Amino acid sequence: MYIPNTMFPFASGTLQSRQYSRLLVQMRSQLDDLQVQISSGKKSQTFGGLGDMRVSSLTFRNQTGVTDGYSNVIDLSEIRLKIMDQSTNELRTLVDGARGSMLRTRGTGGFPEITAAVKQVQAQFEQMVTSLNAQHEGLYLYSGRTRDVRPVVDANTLMWGDGTNAGLRQVIDERRQADLGTTGFGRMTTALAGNNVTLAEDAAGNPFGIKLVAGSVGGSMSNVTVTGPAGAPPQIDFNFTGLPLNGERISFSVTLPDGKTMNLGFAANQAGTADDTVFTIGATPAATAANLQAAINSRLTSIGQGELRSASALVAARQFFAGSTNNPVQRVAGPPFNTSTAYAAVGTRPTVIWYRGDDDATVNARDTQRAEIDTGTTVSLGARANETALRDSMVALGMFLAEDYPPGFASTQDRFDAASSRAIEVMNTTGGPNAILEMNGDFGRAGALVESAKTRHEDRKVFLSSVLSSIENTNKEEAILQLNSLQTTLEASYTVTSRLSQLKLVNFL
Repeated sequence: MYIPNTMFPFASGTLQSRQYSRLLVQMRSQLDDLQVQISSGKKSQTFGGLGDMRVSSLTFRNQTGVTDGYSNVIDLSEIRLKIMDQSTNELRTLVDGARGSMLRTRGTGGFPEITAAVKQVQAQFEQMVTSLNAQHEGLYLYSGRTRDVRPVVDANTLMWGDGTNAGLRQVIDERRQADLGTTGFGRMTTALAGNNVTLAEDAAGNPFGIKLVAGSVGGSMSNVTVTGPAGAPPQIDFNFTGLPLNGERISFSVTLPDGKTMNLGFAANQAGTADDTVFTIGATPAATAANLQAAINSRLTSIGQGELRSASALVAARQFFAGSTNNPVQRVAGPPFNTSTAYAAVGTRPTVIWYRGDDDATVNARDTQRAEIDTGTTVSLGARANETALRDSMVALGMFLAEDYPPGFASTQDRFDAASSRAIEVMNTTGGPNAILEMNGDFGRAGALVESAKTRHEDRKVFLSSVLSSIENTNKEEAILQLNSLQTTLEASYTVTSRLSQLKLVNFL
């Protein structure tokens, strides 16, 4: 502080006194400012007080705000990903448990075991529906973008309908009737004319039932001429010009509604393979032809009660679970259904829509919920109950449960084995634990991105905090030293001022 060494008259109103007063006021202001800095730890209480550094302070504060915003999104994303990880693991466990119940019971031959397995699968199916309707903070996890919409109808309505709209069991039953036909032969017909047996599809272009595979005839029999499959509808003719030899066999292939191919072998008097159906060589070619027809009818009936039933159920279940608010379920035209040769016009037969969430096929299920966790970096967190892995798991369990397994019938175990075989095949491929695990992997990869971004933001916040501290925070030790120095100077100034104000000419002389 500058104190003039020239004596001047210290009288109120003089120029010198005013200058000296302003100097004291400035010193007092500096003293107050230092006291505020020490108490608050800040160089200034306003950005303007930072001088040229105010722009830098505002810039770094804005960057800190952006980083905090990303951190908040990351916190919410971590919660979502943790929930999805737990949920998909639960779904995997349920489906894997159902698959295990089926595997343990196949071929057991015991009705109590079948009943127990069906009950277990039923419980797991119902819990799966509950899990697909899981919520977090009032929003559904598996409804895509329409998170306020319950995605899946209850299990009872799904299976049995609601009185107006048909459920899965009715859809499967109608399709099964259409595939079995009036005779139970899978919409195939057999005819005997003298020495000739004809096996044919019942109508050209019929979408239902068993289909003959062109060029599939194999084996040979003496004195038997086989032609076809050919014609519209396709047919195979077996013409007996004499008697075949013992053990000779012929075979042909058929395709079931789900696309599975079966090779059907017929052997004279004794089986050539374990799968052959044996027919008796009669006394005449006509009698032998009649025996072959009976063997074919028996084999078709057996297929109809086992493989065809489950194949039909699988196709119908796929059609049912393909349904959504934007995609009505494809239904068999009828009644009657066992003579139907076409599907009903789309949307004309009321059917339960099992999935009612977002169904925009142009948007990947994960992308129905996205979070921006850094500049130019987003993660996908969405899910839909009708994704392939989940939908086909529902198909497998649904078609298995829609079958009836009556006690006391030899065909019950065959039904169980056929239905469980197809259900397990679906759960081992497009549905089931492994397919759901891929969904889990999607969320795991998203979690890795989130964790990486979280680390970056934490490092960035440390850096920004350090920079802002150097700009805005005061050095308390330096401020205290300045304060002490200023207090000493100010006290001295007040003392001099006080003495000068009391000085008179007499005292001076």
